[in-house]
Amino acid sequence: MYVRFLSKDKVEVSDFGYTIANLEDIGIHLDHRSKVAWRIYTNALNDFGITREDEALLIRTSLEHFAVAKNRLLQAIMRINDISYLSKGNVKEAFNDIVEDFLLKQEVLYTPNVEIANGGGISSHFDFSIPTKSGIERLVKTSARPNDLNYAKAFNFDVRVTSPVRSNAKFYYILNDFTHKAKLKKQTINTALEGLEKQIAEVSGFDEIMKDNQVLINE
Repeated sequence: MYVRFLSKDKVEVSDFGYTIANLEDIGIHLDHRSKVAWRIYTNALNDFGITREDEALLIRTSLEHFAVAKNRLLQAIMRINDISYLSKGNVKEAFNDIVEDFLLKQEVLYTPNVEIANGGGISSHFDFSIPTKSGIERLVKTSARPNDLNYAKAFNFDVRVTSPVRSNAKFYYILNDFTHKAKLKKQTINTALEGLEKQIAEVSGFDEIMKDNQVLINE
């Protein structure tokens, strides 16, 4: 990630074109012909407020909001990098789309792409918010790459900064052990839950949820 000053109090945060270049190096080209890749890419730009100029992904912001911009760009890059992981298994659907289809079929009420501001000036993004009869909101973050430690660290960080302003919520980290049949590593789970109390955060594999759904529900 690269940062340059545009003025005394304005900065540009950029990936310098490396994200798209790395995909092209392995034969993945982002265009409308690849519907899944294009959908993941455009959703990442829209969800995290990213601009593309030439090959670079970037955000221009005030110096005051630099931390917010850095966090947004990092999460967008990780989401776009999912394309390379999905392509290895010839997956025809984005993991978030698979989860959303499951929610629809289970007739679960939900809100997608939830942005929550916290007292530290950083907004955290969650893929789904599920209301429950008990009043405890279920905030869900997904990972297409189940054993990616950067994703696990991002979940842990988002729970830490969001839980103080969302005291009536429980946080769920849903891992994609479904499309690639990957075994969840203990290190990934421990990283995601490090320092968090059991009653506010939980890690689940999607394969188990599909067999016996006790997580993505409105109960």
